[in-house]
Amino acid sequence: MSPDYVAARPLAPLAGLAALDPRRWFAGPELFLIALIAATGAVALILSVLFAQAVAWNAFLISFAPSAGLILLGAYVRSAKNMPRAAVCAIATGIYIGFSGVITILIYLRFPITVPLLDADLMRLDAQIFGYDWQGFTTAIAAYPVIGRAIGWVYGSSLMQLFAVIFMLGYLGRSVALYRVLITGTVSLLLAVAFWWLWPSLGPSAYVTLPAETERALGLIHGQEAGARLRDMAQNGNAVITPQIIMGTIAFPSYHTVMACLAVCFVAGTVIFWPMLLINIAMLPAILSHGGHHFSDVLGGLLTFALAYGFARLMAPEKSAPPDPGETF
Repeated sequence: MSPDYVAARPLAPLAGLAALDPRRWFAGPELFLIALIAATGAVALILSVLFAQAVAWNAFLISFAPSAGLILLGAYVRSAKNMPRAAVCAIATGIYIGFSGVITILIYLRFPITVPLLDADLMRLDAQIFGYDWQGFTTAIAAYPVIGRAIGWVYGSSLMQLFAVIFMLGYLGRSVALYRVLITGTVSLLLAVAFWWLWPSLGPSAYVTLPAETERALGLIHGQEAGARLRDMAQNGNAVITPQIIMGTIAFPSYHTVMACLAVCFVAGTVIFWPMLLINIAMLPAILSHGGHHFSDVLGGLLTFALAYGFARLMAPEKSAPPDPGETF
């Protein structure tokens, strides 16, 4: 054996161990987000035990299993197939699905609510400063049923818009922008949930009963039925937290507003920018009417987005993306 061969032999096992290093599979921002999912899930599990709240954990596999699968698939195609853009799309999608699942459980662990709700103060603030009244606003839109139902579709499109942003940024190889989307989205939702846990609010639909013809004209998403469910959960809680009972619960700050900002702010210069901008101009009246929100909720959503975006720029600097050879898929 030559001296070179003898010297090289002890290093061979180390090369195999290096392949197991998670840093070869995931970029720094991705590891941060995966750790955030795990931490949020751990908090939800601990609180469910402390509160003696039953959770149908197996039923939530509909989000946990695909999330883990997509993250692992992304790690594989990045390390073994050298497909960085496909990898970042898969990992990003898995992260968002997984975080959505664990944070939903954490939100529902807040019920029942035994502290005073913030809604009366928010409605008074809206009336005095902005002259906004939810019933008057929705009644005015109901006079134009075609528009009212169209913005209802816009309201329901937020999640698909976010997936479109993920795929567009991944396809273009804009990994840093994609990491910032994910960090902004997850951190802003954590901020919203933290605020809501301390000062909960349900939105005006839990207190105001609209005329039946107004709800029918709009096809209102958060109307009398949704408001009644929110009041019942706030008073009585839920026997078991399952995916079947999930609905929008947080009024202030509005996370739909955050999602609208995510859908527009990160796709500048792409082919989907103008469609996203036009759709999300219509998102504002959709949030207020179909979302059953106070006007203050929207302002709170804008502030939450700004804070989370500032943090995302720190966590995902320009050099945080893995090398991209320009693969097309």
